[in-house]
Amino acid sequence: MRILVVEDDPGIAFLLETILATHKYAVDVATDGEAGLDLSDAYEYDAILLDVSLPKKDGISVCM
Repeated sequence: MRILVVEDDPGIAFLLETILATHKYAVDVATDGEAGLDLSDAYEYDAILLDVSLPKKDGISVCM
């Protein structure tokens, strides 16, 4: 299962990535909305963990 984490707080992103990887998930991390949108367009994800308050493009816009 491949998961995209879109989170601008480095500590939270690291924690989520570590926990998910421990459970054998493939994890990609984006630190802003534009990067998250680019990754979601380029790859197929089974789930996306998306922060609402992000730089460059907010999570609601990315979701839409």
